[in-house]
Amino acid sequence: MPDVTGWTAIVPIAFGSSVLGTLAGKMLDRTGARTELIRDGYADAIKALNAWGHYPERIYRRIDDSPETLHRLEAMGAELKGALAYSTGWVSGESAELGHVYNVLVELLRAEVTVHARLAWANPPASTALSMNIGDPPEANAIPERSDGITPAEWLIVQLFSTLIQYRIGWRRIVWPRPLLRRRLGRLRIIEQAEQAFSSRAARMLNGDWQSAPGCP
Repeated sequence: MPDVTGWTAIVPIAFGSSVLGTLAGKMLDRTGARTELIRDGYADAIKALNAWGHYPERIYRRIDDSPETLHRLEAMGAELKGALAYSTGWVSGESAELGHVYNVLVELLRAEVTVHARLAWANPPASTALSMNIGDPPEANAIPERSDGITPAEWLIVQLFSTLIQYRIGWRRIVWPRPLLRRRLGRLRIIEQAEQAFSSRAARMLNGDWQSAPGCP
């Protein structure tokens, strides 16, 4: 007769290994799914910043001031504000530390967009292809030059905040608990960098006489 005692010892071990393997697989799947959700949430938050930064450009390049155009731009502005408000809440809920940084960056960008939106509305519609250009028209024999290093507002905000997402994804999420993450963000001085860049900008997003816009200081 076969050794029944041996089989009774092997079966529980095999069954237990199978259960543990299944549980481990499910945990890995859930972790992966959660990581993707977090990654997508931060991607949407960055898209909201970038889209709101581009809003004055949409106003500047409107082709007329018809009721339909004004309604479309108003609806676009409301949609962009809604996306920005949602992302502000989402980031704050996902991480209080990154949420604080995001909120400050949003306020800086909102102030910049307000200036340029007023400037854009004060300009006449872009009724020709030439008027679609933002800034002063180039000279006939102008030679292309490299950028002077001034980054558009929305690009600056996106670049600064993008460097922080790594701390909420993958293994860094575990090794950077809230107290350590708070210290790390303080040392990176993201908010200070943004405030300094915005306060010393030599040119604006629309590269025009922004001080002449209604309501601008």
